[in-house]
Amino acid sequence: MIFRKVPPCPALQSFVRYYLLVNLYGDFNHLTPYPARAEQALVFFARGYIQAYDPLTQTASKIAATALFGQQVSRLDFQVFAQTEYLMLMIVFQPGAMYRFLGFSSQELTREFCDAESVISSELQSVNDQIANARDYAQMIHRAETYLLGKLSRLKIDLHPIDRIGQLLLHNPSPFSLDWLAGQANLSPRQFERKFTDRIGIGPKLYSRISRFFLTLDYKERHPNVDWLTIALHFGYTDYYHLVKDFKQFAHVRPNLMLHEYSQRPEIIVNL
Repeated sequence: MIFRKVPPCPALQSFVRYYLLVNLYGDFNHLTPYPARAEQALVFFARGYIQAYDPLTQTASKIAATALFGQQVSRLDFQVFAQTEYLMLMIVFQPGAMYRFLGFSSQELTREFCDAESVISSELQSVNDQIANARDYAQMIHRAETYLLGKLSRLKIDLHPIDRIGQLLLHNPSPFSLDWLAGQANLSPRQFERKFTDRIGIGPKLYSRISRFFLTLDYKERHPNVDWLTIALHFGYTDYYHLVKDFKQFAHVRPNLMLHEYSQRPEIIVNL
């Protein structure tokens, strides 16, 4: 079994943040929380599939075998379905890369998990088959990168300063002023907000809040002995209750309950 983040080859580093490779055996049919995070991805479910449950609308939907994950703004719960083996390869894009990849506004996919074959091309079914039949994990990554490099050579939309600002907010979601961010892209604040939403899927303020929220959750999981107030202040929250507000919006529960539920992920249970 494996649950591993794999860096892309040098030629794709400006386009792909990492690949998430998941291969599990056994029964993992319970719901797993998936709180909001700053992330857009192309996902290949080579064996098995997942169903997404939205706690707000109380609706469930099966996710396509090859799916585009738009920017999510609230929590979902995922359930894995597989007879004996679950195999998934997720390509997590750099900020703005999915906009360049698809050629239309990322806002159209915000909150969505859609069938990638219907949006991009039926070629993806062949790529998924190649991933499923690869002899090892390295060949799975190679199959995906061969496809991506071919697409990258035909892209007509270039990297934009907004994409670099998206990376800044992803890793350092400090409270920057909109005027300062717009100035870094040589745009007016109104132009910047519109173009940022087109390329990233949501506005810069919400993107920064989601990024900061998920960084705090990740930090607490890696540093369980650090109290929430210390973490809140470290990440720029005014106090603990300011942090709780974001947890209620992006995870639908308070911090300690989210931490407990998040610890029930399959990769944590089997210690991957």
